Amino acid sequence: MVAPPILRNIPADFLTTNHYILGQVKVSNTGMVGLLSDINSRYVEVNDANVARIVKPEKVIDYVPVLWLVKPQITAVCLSKRDYVGSISMIRAGYSHMQVYQVKIITPVYEIEATLEWAGRLEFYALMSEGKTQYIILYDAVITATLFPGLRIETPAMLLNRNYLEAMNVTRSPGP
Repeated sequence: MVAPPILRNIPADFLTTNHYILGQVKVSNTGMVGLLSDINSRYVEVNDANVARIVKPEKVIDYVPVLWLVKPQITAVCLSKRDYVGSISMIRAGYSHMQVYQVKIITPVYEIEATLEWAGRLEFYALMSEGKTQYIILYDAVITATLFPGLRIETPAMLLNRNYLEAMNVTRSPGP
């Protein structure tokens, strides 16, 4: 007999190209990366969702008990704890020594400064193609909307949809 997955509610901030959504999502022990990587579902169910436009992130335009977000349309997910990202073994695929890179990322709507943990030397083509998830995991991130500087989020952990990444540079590499 297979044990049912353990589900827990975690708070998450979702960013699309036009909206900022705050709410709660149910995740299993694989965390947010497991929920977003689940190929059996093309949406995320957000409970107790507050919806705001990125133009005025402080003004909630709608509160809904349940909101369904289409996964490919999610630009980024901000999490209040690193633990909410998910299982370390799933994320790092067996690597134990990670290098820490300070990066700046540009998307069509947002600019992000964050820490990227990567095994060994950072290769951009590998970052864009490796792994089972469509999301890049960033830590200690600061995200701002390019045209709307009123939207500024500082978050311990973030998952960024690779499809929205336009440019990236390393601002500080690990030492020799």
